[in-house]
Amino acid sequence: MDLGIAGKIALVSGGTNGIGKSCAEELAREGCRVVIVARDAKNVTNTVLEFREKHYDATGVSADMTKNEGIAKAVTFCKESVGHPDIVITNVHGPQHGRWDETDPEDFQIAYNDMVMSLVYLFKQVEGHMRDQRWGRIVSIGSICVKEPHRKLPLLTANVTRVAATALNKSLSDELAPYGITFNTLATGNFATDRYEEYMKKVSEDRQKPYQNVVDEQAVDIPMKRLGRPDEMASVCAFLCSTRSSYMTGQTIVVDGGVVKTLW
Repeated sequence: MDLGIAGKIALVSGGTNGIGKSCAEELAREGCRVVIVARDAKNVTNTVLEFREKHYDATGVSADMTKNEGIAKAVTFCKESVGHPDIVITNVHGPQHGRWDETDPEDFQIAYNDMVMSLVYLFKQVEGHMRDQRWGRIVSIGSICVKEPHRKLPLLTANVTRVAATALNKSLSDELAPYGITFNTLATGNFATDRYEEYMKKVSEDRQKPYQNVVDEQAVDIPMKRLGRPDEMASVCAFLCSTRSSYMTGQTIVVDGGVVKTLW
């Protein structure tokens, strides 16, 4: 299937590992000119080289996409090196681990800045060009907690702020739909990524249980009885970025192997 996005410029946050990297590669495979953003400069360089070895059109920049100055750096780099982004994948690391008794009011403020204000800063910088050309795709890599809050995992600030981020996407989808700009959120379940492994190790330490036992306990709740692969998320992401999805906006699409039990 031709997704109709060859030649489009795609800015991908968190593009050197896991789901972000798979999304960047899927878009590059479709012919997009991909700009990879991540905090670690070495990882950015290595990922760009890896993509170019596969004959993908890729470049990258080191920046912290949770901070306004980092976002400005990444968007400016994209504009100056390739052009204004037509497609934006938002994908920043989640808020800190902790339940109510382990969380201070300041932790909620930090999480809100990272999860919500980072999107505000980013969208303010990229939507003008999309509005002018009357075409744009914004896909946010979110979490299943926007459909069903985490209970077994101590992710209170994520439960709260990821919902707010999804509400922002939904609200902007209404306002900017007349300009051909779509906003959609991918609600991510349990995926086999380095970040997932890192987080599960933290959980295993807190519970004083072997790492594999904790992972197995999580898998019990997945009807497919396995973790997702990053490429399985990337294929959905690429479709949402395509011309084929032109009438689909303001949606939260769950990709979780069946974990979430809500009807919609």
